Parts: sequence; C-alpha cells; structure tokens
Amino acid sequence: MKFFEDEPPRVTRSGADWEVHRRARQPHAGPAQDEIGVLAMAGFPLARSTDVVIALGGITAYSDGLLLHMVVLFADEQKRELLDWSLQEFSRSPGRFRVGIEMPNGSRATTGTGDSPPLEAPADNAVLMLLDNAVGPLRWHGDYWLWPLPDEGTLVLATRWPDRGIDETLVSIDTGPLRSAAAMSGPVWRAP
Repeated sequence: MKFFEDEPPRVTRSGADWEVHRRARQPHAGPAQDEIGVLAMAGFPLARSTDVVIALGGITAYSDGLLLHMVVLFADEQKRELLDWSLQEFSRSPGRFRVGIEMPNGSRATTGTGDSPPLEAPADNAVLMLLDNAVGPLRWHGDYWLWPLPDEGTLVLATRWPDRGIDETLVSIDTGPLRSAAAMSGPVWRAP
C-alpha cells in the first residue's frame, strides 16, 4: 500500500518570462524589468533650509525613460516629521514636499497630485511617478520614474517644500547626456 501518490515531474521554466513582460509592459509605469539602465548623471544638492537638504542623488537612463534618485537629508532627527506621510504621493498638505519636471517640449508632470499611478499614459503629458522609497533616521530617498525619455533640449527639475522652509527651486539639465546614456541601455535578453 502506498500512502502518497508520486508527483508528476515539474515543468521546467523556459527562462523567457522577459518576453511576456515586454509584451504586457506599460512604459509609463516604470523601467523595463529586463534592462539594467545606465548611470547618466551624478548627484548634487538642489535646495536647502537650515535643517533639510533636497538633492538629486543621480539619474539612471533606460531606453524609454529616466529614473531620478531623489534624496532628502535631515540635520536633526527630532525635527524630522513623519516621513511616511509627508514625502508620499498621498500627502495633501499645501506645504508638502513636491517634485516636478518640465520637458523640452513644454509638457509638465508633478508629484503629489494623485492617490495612485495612472492606469493609462496621458496622450500629451509626461508621467513622473514615485516607484520606491526608503526612510532612515536622518535620510529619505525616493526613485521617481520619468516617462517618456525627454527630447533634445533642456529638462527643468523643480522642487519645493514650504513646510520645511524650502521655496520653489528650478534646475535646468541638458538632455544630451541623458539621451546618450539611454541609447546605451537596452534589454539584456534578446529573441533568437
């Protein structure tokens, strides 16, 4: 008598999940999962108050968009507000932390305006969406997906945080190096 039935052999995966991902991918929702990306720009401070610094930690370029690594540094842990609320997309405080961009073609996108990512890409606007973030006692960092890849020209990056004494600050970035890095990024898996 046999108590357990023999299990059928497991199906070996083909290793081609990337093909399914590529077919079903919504480019405005984040970088392709089969691309590594290319570091296009190193970081630098954008704005500061007496106890907060907002910085661009760097930009990683993908074939159809950019991942902006934003960093917020705090001088005093006791004065830090609840980051899980104030630095998220769902905060509605008029003086909340905001990031925005203006593409070379004049289209704009800002954070902190919706409760969820867009299900469909807007026909004529850029998308700027918080994908990931992490919090420490004196540091917050968030990765924002910018889609589509900007045309040749100047990209304007805007930040503000009136609740923390940081007025609107605008920084212009030449898209040439970003586009060159994006041209070097691509899928790591190719169809035979």
